Amino acid sequence: MTRGPQVRQSRIYLERFEIPFDDIDAGGVLYNAHYLKYCDRARNAIFAKSNWTWDRMVASRCVLAVVSVEAEYRRAVRQGAVWIATQFSSESDRLLFSAQTFLPGQLSENEAQSLIHANKFPLEKMRGVHFRAKFKLIPIAVGDFVPGSLDSAFADAIFES
Repeated sequence: MTRGPQVRQSRIYLERFEIPFDDIDAGGVLYNAHYLKYCDRARNAIFAKSNWTWDRMVASRCVLAVVSVEAEYRRAVRQGAVWIATQFSSESDRLLFSAQTFLPGQLSENEAQSLIHANKFPLEKMRGVHFRAKFKLIPIAVGDFVPGSLDSAFADAIFES
């Protein structure tokens, strides 16, 4: 009997950001392109907390490049705080998915965690949120610009138990 690829899934990480006035458009809501910027900032904050800074990725000759995004704008995000929940998954060392959801910033961290754990859907399909997205990232070998593979120490840090 042959088994399919083993899917690794990380815990759900929470990062809180303050949305400043200069990221707001004329309608008083977060400018649409900035949603992706904050998703990127949340991923980078998680990587840094796992001791995987940009410099370390470059030193390992492998950085992550976003190759596709599925995004759904559900409710307007306004100036103030927002929580971004992030969960990583992967079926191989050549591909990493990042599901991300924006939650109301007025929630405490415990309330945000409770909302996530009460959710019956995958993070990228979670209901009652401001924004949800799924990113497909691939490791790129620095200097060669060819597909690489995830550094095993990086994967272990992201998919910690």
